[in-house]
Amino acid sequence: MARRSPRPTVLPNPRLDRKGPESLSDDSDAELAAWLGERLRRVALGLTVALLTARAYWPSEVDPKAEGGAGLYWDLAVLLVVGLAVAAGLVGGVVRLRWSWTDAAVIALITLVGLSAGQAYDRRLAINLAWDWGAVGLAYLLVRNLPRTRSESVVVAGALVATAVSVAVFGLYHAGVEMPQTRAYYLAHRLEVLKQMGYAPGSTAAKMFEDRLNSTETMSTFALANSLAGFLVGPLVLMVAVGWENLIRRDGRRSRLASLALAILPALAILVCLILTKSRSSYIGFAVGLLALAWCERRRASKKTLLLVALGGLVVIGGLVSAGLATGKLDRQVLTQSPMSLRYRREYWVGAWRVITERKEVFWGGRGPGNFTAPYLRHKLPEASEEIFDPHNLVLEVWSTAGALAMVALVTGLGVAFWNLLRTAPASVELPVEGASKPLSALEWPSDPPRRTNWLLVCAGGGWVLASVLGTLNPFEGDMPNRWLILGLAWVWAVLFGLQVWRRVPISAVGFGAGALAIAINLLAAGGIGIAGVALMLWSLIALGLNLREDRPCGRLREPGGRFLGFGLALAWAALLGTFIGAILPFWRSEAAIAEADAALRANPPKFEVAEAAYREAYSFDKYSARPWLGLAFEKYREWESRGAKPEDMRWKTIPASMVEAVSPPRNPNSWTLHHERAKVTRQLLNQLGDKLKPGELTTYRANIVEATRRASRLYPSNATLHAELALASAEIGMYGDAAKEAEEALRYDGLTPHADKKLAPLLRKQIEAELPGWKKSAISMPAGGKMPE
Repeated sequence: MARRSPRPTVLPNPRLDRKGPESLSDDSDAELAAWLGERLRRVALGLTVALLTARAYWPSEVDPKAEGGAGLYWDLAVLLVVGLAVAAGLVGGVVRLRWSWTDAAVIALITLVGLSAGQAYDRRLAINLAWDWGAVGLAYLLVRNLPRTRSESVVVAGALVATAVSVAVFGLYHAGVEMPQTRAYYLAHRLEVLKQMGYAPGSTAAKMFEDRLNSTETMSTFALANSLAGFLVGPLVLMVAVGWENLIRRDGRRSRLASLALAILPALAILVCLILTKSRSSYIGFAVGLLALAWCERRRASKKTLLLVALGGLVVIGGLVSAGLATGKLDRQVLTQSPMSLRYRREYWVGAWRVITERKEVFWGGRGPGNFTAPYLRHKLPEASEEIFDPHNLVLEVWSTAGALAMVALVTGLGVAFWNLLRTAPASVELPVEGASKPLSALEWPSDPPRRTNWLLVCAGGGWVLASVLGTLNPFEGDMPNRWLILGLAWVWAVLFGLQVWRRVPISAVGFGAGALAIAINLLAAGGIGIAGVALMLWSLIALGLNLREDRPCGRLREPGGRFLGFGLALAWAALLGTFIGAILPFWRSEAAIAEADAALRANPPKFEVAEAAYREAYSFDKYSARPWLGLAFEKYREWESRGAKPEDMRWKTIPASMVEAVSPPRNPNSWTLHHERAKVTRQLLNQLGDKLKPGELTTYRANIVEATRRASRLYPSNATLHAELALASAEIGMYGDAAKEAEEALRYDGLTPHADKKLAPLLRKQIEAELPGWKKSAISMPAGGKMPE
């Protein structure tokens, strides 16, 4: 820190001299408080940029089986950093804020998403995901308000771009090295791998797993190629904008050609990885982002220059695409199947609109985070291809999650942001060159922001370490050391090669707006605003771009109040932290108990009593989670089998009972997969028990199979297999009329769907077709009472 020279009497500091020259001791206290407040702000800013970097290093797509809890430790870390930022204002005596209508819209959106979790059927999944949304919103506010200088905002942006480069480099390694190794291992140990995954050989789930394994799409640290593309496309457009600034401005420091030559390599890494994702929506987003950038820059360069740069870019992209086609990494279906992809989107959007308009409460309040799939399947078109988790559309996704008001907040926030970002600054506004020296007349006080920003760059690199603490990037597990090293080294490489081009000339906000627009266009067809990694990149680019609009009110850092406002923010933060602990601590305690139970079952011999006690403890902690009940059913089944699977061993009766509890309120009663699993488990038990059960007891459990399968088929009415299974189960207990009706529905949906994985299995179809005439005949001859004549 620079040593402060004696304070001259001609240039007093108004922040310290509030009471006049006679209160020197008060000045010393104020200086110390300001010094401490500024240090706390720097710590909070350093941790914020580290958290932004870290979140891209492990998958942020929702895993319903884990109830969406993968990012909760990161969410808590963001909450704690918010507390640190609030403490900085309290201690320093000055609260500094930037404010715009976009900020208000983001706060409204996050609040409405949080409220929507209260009306979700799957409450545990909705609560966990609502906190993911909340943490992303809080991170946006931190990025908006913690940087005090243009240099700090630029460094945060550079760190995000370097993170995108590191993820892209690992994506290329993953596609070129790890995936071929994984495929070779699978071919050599196919049955073993399928058993570990819980997939039956030849089943639809096994086929989908194999299709994904054989896919050449690049996914990197994300679970889906579309998510990776949504994460990369914004930084790539921003890199093009920074390169353009360096190209047309000759007044910067150092050689522009040397700086650009180094920076091109990291940009090419992102471009190659983006192309290999085969995400058509990201290609369109990239094109729209570049067109927006060109439109905003049309007055700063000649048409000839713009045309030459565009042609050069097309040549580079064309060369990369040709190389991809020649090596087999790309296929022509990426273009030829575009109409089919658009048709799929239309099918998704029709089903999503039916979900939204199903009830007035849903139209205005949404279904809650992560609760789209169940109602969508009730309205899914028979010819639609997938059981999607979100509508694959930015607007419909927010609307179905949190209602019409949340959709309005989203559209308003994005609209105002783009209006601010994609407007060129007036010619009279001169952007400062990064790192330019301060005027000699300016005084440095201990509360002033640092002139150098290398410290912030080092903090950003700390995300590499935080990902191991808060996420799943464990450098000591399996093949994780390679991933850990490649991500870290690629990040450093991106910084070293791109540092000069970022520091050479001022960076305008237009590039940030174009990058955010590219992400938004991608999300209009791919969806994923609820995926933390993608949403963070979108909102962070918007926040940083607004910070750089110092010529507009949205970019001005104001001091709206002192400690009074600070105390108000502290109370709001305390309430938020308390709500988080109250909502998430039961889940963590339940997960810890489940982990203890799983460990007991893995022991040799298994410790069934310990596992049962742990599962019972788990569901006593978290009433919204179905996982303890499913675990208890599995534990009882293994224990029953280990004792000889005898009918007189009453442990087997707790298995279907536990499965019923898993789908009983307050847990999710609308999960067709759990109802289907309940029917399958009961069927498996009856097959093992055979004729050892009493006739009345056998009929009761067969009726339970019918009830569970009927619930599943009503929750997913276009599923031909469910109707066929319900037909067979109904016929088994003499309900021939229902059996015939369900068989006809099964054959109808089988004929409507063009997708092989949605059709009836050949043997099942033959069985249904053979039995249907007999069921119809039996239904006609059945008396009104429903029983066959003796």
